Amino acid sequence: MEKETFKLNSDVHTFIQMNIGSEYTITKASEDASFRKYFRVQDKDKTSILMVAPPDKEPLDQFLFLAKSLKARSVRAPEVYAFDNNLGVILQEDFGTYSLMHHYQKLDKKNDNLIFDNLNETIIHLQKSCSDIDVPIYTSKILLNELNLFHEWYLKDIEFDQKKLESIYSYLIARIEQQTKKFVHRDFHCRNLLINHGKVCLIDFQDALIGPITYDLVSYLKDAYHKKNDSQIIDVCIKYWELARINFDMPCDFGDFFVDFEIMGVQRHLKILGIFKRLFLRDGKKQYLDDIPLVEDYILDVSQKYPKISYLKELILKKRDLEIQR
Repeated sequence: MEKETFKLNSDVHTFIQMNIGSEYTITKASEDASFRKYFRVQDKDKTSILMVAPPDKEPLDQFLFLAKSLKARSVRAPEVYAFDNNLGVILQEDFGTYSLMHHYQKLDKKNDNLIFDNLNETIIHLQKSCSDIDVPIYTSKILLNELNLFHEWYLKDIEFDQKKLESIYSYLIARIEQQTKKFVHRDFHCRNLLINHGKVCLIDFQDALIGPITYDLVSYLKDAYHKKNDSQIIDVCIKYWELARINFDMPCDFGDFFVDFEIMGVQRHLKILGIFKRLFLRDGKKQYLDDIPLVEDYILDVSQKYPKISYLKELILKKRDLEIQR
């Protein structure tokens, strides 16, 4: 008999039974900042991951296309066993529960260098082998739409100088647009990266674009969910830069590359602050509020180095003061 832990549509159960049989159990695997939810389905032989996504909000087409395209290029993406577009469900390979976040939480850090080398090599492989995949370009319009989330949601309750902010946005986009463009996973962070038999496995890749070469590097080195020390970030950046220079058109000077890396991080982190606030204010998801201070710290650190974006420090500190008063 099936032990149902979570209420799912009867049609979803019919879909599962058609593909793995009638004897199975379901447990919650995870959910993310989107409308997607994930469940672990255990039958007598193996486990699979069931992704459930409202078809009107999270269509499956791009995920299915990319899963097939990535696997064809020797990327560790999950095999798709079955899907139903009308129901918004996919039954896929289970890479296990050990994420990069779990690695970070271990007391023994002797394998850090190996993990970071693996992550860098994964990014390089994506950039070398997957940049021919037909995905959208990370345009300046998309970059700006993401930046707008910062003032629309994070700065929602404080006054700010719109012209100063627009000037910062323009500077960030202009600098980012100069970077070499390659395949970008776009959510290359510790909760989305699974480690299986020592290999980095990718999930949640449906929003991939062709965009700035530093983006995925920033995503995991300045992760919204895990802080690394500055020397570690620089060391790993140097290793990536040395690998990338062999394969792509890159700045000859590491200092120039590191500026690109930091500026890309500011764009990403401004977007994240807007998203985290929107998740709370619009969707009632409080769990991301605890991650906001680290993201703020990233912006405070970089905004002190570059006069053209120094106004961001004033805004972040003003927002923090307001939160303390509440």
